Amino acid sequence: MDDEPSTPGEKRLARLVMGGLVLFVAGLVGLVFLLVLLVTAAVFPDAVEFDGVLPVLWALLLMGPCAAVAMAITVPARALVRASLHPSPSVARVCDAAFGWLSAFLVGVMLLEWTPGVRAHSLLPAVAVATVGLLLEPLTDRLGDGKSKNGEAVGDGEDDGEAR
Repeated sequence: MDDEPSTPGEKRLARLVMGGLVLFVAGLVGLVFLLVLLVTAAVFPDAVEFDGVLPVLWALLLMGPCAAVAMAITVPARALVRASLHPSPSVARVCDAAFGWLSAFLVGVMLLEWTPGVRAHSLLPAVAVATVGLLLEPLTDRLGDGKSKNGEAVGDGEDDGEAR
């Protein structure tokens, strides 16, 4: 029996469900990101000032564009470094972690600078968000590690040569 949607209605429903899941996960990641930012701001009250709750909503709206800008900077740089160094697997993991931290740091800096109603006096919240993200990455990797029906890891980054 084929599990793929066969009618246009089923395909549309499948896309809608996948889009909803992506938005849900992106929202959760955004909320965790902002929670770390707010906790850092509470622990270091001189670092950031908020003009109420509205800046939090603005930050949620700006998170996607900020992440896109950060990725537009770090993804090509990461590819260039990995292509020029031809690193071993352990060096590649360190390189990926460094660029992941840099990307999260850039998102934090952009949110601190571009969010209306937020006045940042320090980059400490951006450093904290990036560092927490780096520390949580192994946990998210473990949670995201899935197995396909034939026992191979899903999304392991290796191309098996099949057309997609």
